Parts: sequence; C-alpha cells; structure tokens
Amino acid sequence: MFRIGKLFHVTHVVSDLDAVDRWYDEVFGCTRFYHGLAKAAGRVASLLAIGDVIMEPMSPARVPNLRNQSVQRFYDRFGQHLHSIAWYVDDVPALSTHLASHGLRQWDVVGREIAPPNEKFAVWTHPRQTHGQLEFAVIERNTIDPRLQPAWSNEFWRERHPLGIERSSHITAVVADLDAARKLYCEVLGASMVCEEEVAGRKRSAYVAIGEDTIIELAHPLSADSAEGIDLARNGEGFHSLTFKTRNLARAAEFLRSKGMRPEAAGTSTVVLGADQAFGMVVGFTERTLPNDPRVR
Repeated sequence: MFRIGKLFHVTHVVSDLDAVDRWYDEVFGCTRFYHGLAKAAGRVASLLAIGDVIMEPMSPARVPNLRNQSVQRFYDRFGQHLHSIAWYVDDVPALSTHLASHGLRQWDVVGREIAPPNEKFAVWTHPRQTHGQLEFAVIERNTIDPRLQPAWSNEFWRERHPLGIERSSHITAVVADLDAARKLYCEVLGASMVCEEEVAGRKRSAYVAIGEDTIIELAHPLSADSAEGIDLARNGEGFHSLTFKTRNLARAAEFLRSKGMRPEAAGTSTVVLGADQAFGMVVGFTERTLPNDPRVR
C-alpha cells in the first residue's frame, strides 16, 4: 500500500521566469536549489524553498521542435496561473494502480499516458478528474531538496524574515461540486476532514488534511463576483491560491507595502495579494490557525 508524504512543490506557470525568480528573491528571500531546462517536460523552471514550502515557477520551453506541449497548452489557455501540486509518495506503482482502480487517468513526465504499474518515478493526473492537476513522485536517492537535508531549518523565514512565515496554512482549489471533491480527497486519496465553513455570500469550504503536512481548502463559490467565482468561471476547477501562516500579520503587510504591493484584507486575520500582483497567482498571509489543524500540537 502506498503512503502520501510531504508536499513536494506547488507549481506556478508564468510568462517570464527570470522576472518571477527576481520577485521570489526580493519578496520571500527564497533558497533556490534548481534552475534549468527540462526539454522532455517542455518547460524551464526553478525550484525554490520558502521555509518548508517549495515553489516551482515554470514557463514553456522556448526551443524548436518541442515535443511535449503540455505546459505550452496550459499557458495558452490560462496564462499565468497556479498549475498543480505535487507530493512525495513511497510507492508510485501502488499509488498509480490505486488511482486507475478509481478510473483516474495518468501521465508521465514527457506527457505520455501510462498504464499502471509501469511508471516507477512520477505520475500526473488529469485536472478535470481531480479538481486540479496532482503529481505524485518518489524521493530520489540523491535528492537536492534542501528540506530533506540534515541541517535544514525554516528558522530564517519564521524568526528573521519580515513575512514571519511559519508554514503553509492551506492551498485553495476552486471546485464546482464540493461533495465530489471531498469524496476524491477523503475516499480515494485518504485525506481526513479538518473543518468546514461558509463565508456568507462568497464560498463554502471543506478543509482536508493530506499527507504529512498539507491542508487543501476545497472552495465552492457562492457568488460569481467573488475571486473564487471569477476564477472558476474563467478557468474551471483548479488551484486558486496559496496561503502562508505568518507570526505577525501587521508586520507582513507592512513589508509587502514597502515592496510596492497592495495587500488587501480578507477578514480580520488575513491579507491577500491578488493575481495582478503575483504573476497570476493569488497569495495570502494569515495569523489564523485552522480549527482542528493536525499540524498544531
């Protein structure tokens, strides 16, 4: 039987990777541990750590005769936007077989549809079947993921960086059918319910814990004029935002304003940078601890 583990990365498709890399450096003080072209995957990307969160900003590869057009097709349709999320798993063939038993199609890194249990390293789902694209990958023997090294610490972001980032609070997926999304995560992927809530006139949400360290907000818009409703109508189901847990919201908001950004209040304990300020990605910062958060001891 497979086990879903640590969040691997959150993928962010962008127009200009160099500009976005500079933004991540300036705003988050990130630790970048990869930058390069993966021709087989059809993309050029960075991998960078912000505390215990890994981001993968990526752009379509600008090379002739590109065979894998998946990233280019995503960009052509959605522009700059959150793309997918990935987890480490201990047994890709077992997970792949399990997904297939529930009728879920899968692809490999070069965009070929695979039949389980043949793929041993990583699989991707179809976003229309899983309310946003999901990736599951094994930890490579000689991994360069800095969080998996003995000396790793997120102390810099938590204690010394002005954003005061402790961890991710949650990743939000906008969904058309909340019951179906909850069923996928809880019954197929083994997630557990954390809490449910409704923001009157805006959205109804189910928060689920999956793997070692991830909470997904499954958000069903109640208003076509809300940010979630606009995203769902424009782009369909998929990943809408990433919210960081901060130690000091006022200090984080002041720092963001010092960088020329316009954090907007979203309730009493959260501020948000809209997609127009974060290269198509919605980013939140919150002091709130979710009810029943299993990561809080």
